[in-house]
Amino acid sequence: MRPGSYVVCMRTWASRVLAGVVLAAAVALPSGAGAGTAHPRVTVMTRNLYLGADLLPLAAAAPGAPFQDAVAATLAHVEASGPTARMTLIAKEVAAARPDLVGLQEVSVWSTGPIGGKPTHVVVDYLKTIMSQLKRLHASYRVVAERLSLHIQARSTSEVVRFTDGNVVLARAGVAVSNVHSGDFEHLLKIATQALGSVTVTRCWNALDAAVGGAHLHFINTQLEAYSATVRLQQAQELVAGPLKSKLEAILAGDLNSSANLPTPADRPPFLAIAHAGFTDERTPQPNCCFNDDLRTGTWDHIVDHIMAKPAVKLIRSFITGRETTRAGLHPSDHGGVVSVLQL
Repeated sequence: MRPGSYVVCMRTWASRVLAGVVLAAAVALPSGAGAGTAHPRVTVMTRNLYLGADLLPLAAAAPGAPFQDAVAATLAHVEASGPTARMTLIAKEVAAARPDLVGLQEVSVWSTGPIGGKPTHVVVDYLKTIMSQLKRLHASYRVVAERLSLHIQARSTSEVVRFTDGNVVLARAGVAVSNVHSGDFEHLLKIATQALGSVTVTRCWNALDAAVGGAHLHFINTQLEAYSATVRLQQAQELVAGPLKSKLEAILAGDLNSSANLPTPADRPPFLAIAHAGFTDERTPQPNCCFNDDLRTGTWDHIVDHIMAKPAVKLIRSFITGRETTRAGLHPSDHGGVVSVLQL
């Protein structure tokens, strides 16, 4: 043996042992754990909460008493929908599914106040109820993006009523987020009303980067316009040109009010615009929309809620939530939630 060869052999042996230990440790790591995981998994959820009433009839109500009666009836309908019980069920859905990221749409707040005063009395607050119930269920989630940018205020027969709505992203404990930003779409629907004049329906989006175990991804949550196919397509094109762009794996969750196979041809282009930009639908083919406004009748017979990814990922499993009812027999929303487990 040459002088020093013993030392060289020992170093070689030690290097091989160390490499073996590292390899064994990597194999032992569960999928989704550790920065070095080859194929981490991420669970995402999209959940439309249903604002509680159909607001369109308000547009046709004549000024004065007819409109004030319509405002009072709308708020009464919201309260009769059992918002606290409904949001409690949705919190249970989240706690049971344990998604890493949750995109919520139609996150609503209804407030009232005296005529001539400010509507500071909160009657309904979806997000506050959901977060309170998640805490009670020992499900560790936090709000990481929030934009409630639709505001409509009007007088009813006895008080001032204010409606606020938008989108929120929740992240499970252990999920790190960065580069959080939200914004309103430039193209917005304007509805002509008899009592309030032209009302702009503000729709928005949330976007952020997230680290989930070994996965690094770009997450976007949104709701596209429901009442205008033209505006809906313009908003989808805005997403493609802006918020959806990322060097990371991009995952879009939301109510697109569009799909490739909807019966009305004009409802298809928004989804197709996003698909043509390289995003693939990563969700169960089972429909999850929509019950009627009474949350008792109607059937789920089509899809408008999507989880889409670019580049394509492996869909491990996907399922629908929201079939249960409150004690009053009401479903938690007119939509069902969609949960997908994705292998990146």
